[in-house]
Amino acid sequence: MLLDNLDRTEYLGNTPSQDVPILTLIFLSTIAHSLLYYFLPSSWTPSIKSYVVSTFHAAICVLSVMNFFVRYSVNLKQINRIAGGGIYGTGDEIMTYSICYSFGYFIYDLLLMLSDKSLRTKSALIHHIIVLVGFFSGIMNGICHSCHFYLLGEEFSTISLNLKAIYQTRPRLHKIFGYLFVISFVCCRLIYGSIICGYAFRAAPQFIRMASSVGDIKSVIIGLSQADRSIHGILG
Repeated sequence: MLLDNLDRTEYLGNTPSQDVPILTLIFLSTIAHSLLYYFLPSSWTPSIKSYVVSTFHAAICVLSVMNFFVRYSVNLKQINRIAGGGIYGTGDEIMTYSICYSFGYFIYDLLLMLSDKSLRTKSALIHHIIVLVGFFSGIMNGICHSCHFYLLGEEFSTISLNLKAIYQTRPRLHKIFGYLFVISFVCCRLIYGSIICGYAFRAAPQFIRMASSVGDIKSVIIGLSQADRSIHGILG
């Protein structure tokens, strides 16, 4: 049994830790975003309030990823640190907190869309469901957990997109943020996102071989299903 656990660590890593209060963090994040939306000026339209909360979430995500790159070592070639959950002691253990924070935001936003038709679109609902399923699977099983964290950096383009929408009645600012969105989308979603997913897909064959060698069919199936989340993350 111990040998099996060691073998699994080689491709799954050993985070997220069972000591992290995952459900509590997700719940608190959902409540916090809901309260932020509720306490924004009532004179603002639901869409403007939604954009503001989304911008706040995006800024926190980007700062979290930037903080990780500055403070900790990054190894995108190590199987258990890109296709798995990461290794405790390398800084990977803090990724769970950011994922739980973002998970709570997407729950809040999904509930908001379901309760307000003016904010609801089919594509947004599908996007949120895919993200939530991917996050939940990563948190509970550790598969692609690190990859999900790095992809939070793509939220940088969301900031300019939201500001573009917020200032749609001010032509000059609307135009400026429009240009910034195009630039940030190309840099963050297409280039940065493709690099992260590229390393994840590069690790996938070895991840599958290692999981199969110890009879971990569950991880193989979940790993394959996470591929769709990674592709969706580039353009999501």
